[in-house]
Amino acid sequence: MKLIGIKKISTHFWSFGLLVGTLGAFLISAVITIWELIENPGEIFRNAQGVNWSFVFDTASSWFIPSFLYLGLSSAIAHLAISVLTLGLNKKSQDEKKNKID
Repeated sequence: MKLIGIKKISTHFWSFGLLVGTLGAFLISAVITIWELIENPGEIFRNAQGVNWSFVFDTASSWFIPSFLYLGLSSAIAHLAISVLTLGLNKKSQDEKKNKID
């Protein structure tokens, strides 16, 4: 098995963080926004004139941005940590196998 270089790991952990952050934040903000739209506290989302789309957008963005930041950063750090630990364990086991063969 070929070992992955640190440079390649660094490109993957950022893309993994972006993917997890985007998908997770989208799901969280969609659930909360739809929940608030259905619940409609104080008729701030819907009233006799219709749906207040600017308030719906404000609610969605206020949940998306922090969720994206927290999920993206934490998943990128976790991916990097797991990759580095796995890389170290793989290298150690390959070194042990190489020593047994010699």
